[in-house]
Amino acid sequence: MVITDDCISCNACIDECPNNAIYYPGTEYELDGKSNPALSEDHPYIVQELCDNCKNCNDVCPVESITD
Repeated sequence: MVITDDCISCNACIDECPNNAIYYPGTEYELDGKSNPALSEDHPYIVQELCDNCKNCNDVCPVESITD
């Protein structure tokens, strides 16, 4: 799953993710006990290694900016 540039940063997807795979823009993420730099400064982003493609985020996105 990928959040496109059409995202309006409403952040609904962040709360909906059961795997905590979606992070606020500019926020570092942790993977395998290591801190990693943010993947986006502009809108929320999905860490692919944590995502199980449940599509809950896609269901709540008001602008359909999340794609496979």
